[in-house]
Amino acid sequence: MTDPAELFAILTAQIEDLHGLAFEGQAADQPHELLCALSRSLCCGLQRANGTLTQIDNAIIQSE
Repeated sequence: MTDPAELFAILTAQIEDLHGLAFEGQAADQPHELLCALSRSLCCGLQRANGTLTQIDNAIIQSE
């Protein structure tokens, strides 16, 4: 079991990565292919972050 504080640090890094991808997508005149790749990366990153949130919830529940 991972400590909730460590999991929150992991989640923070994941959110920062997502922010970078979203920021990259805001640039004007991005090629369609790049926007599709950014969108797919954001979807995968959100799913990873959701998994981390589930781990956080489980760690908190088990520590009660």
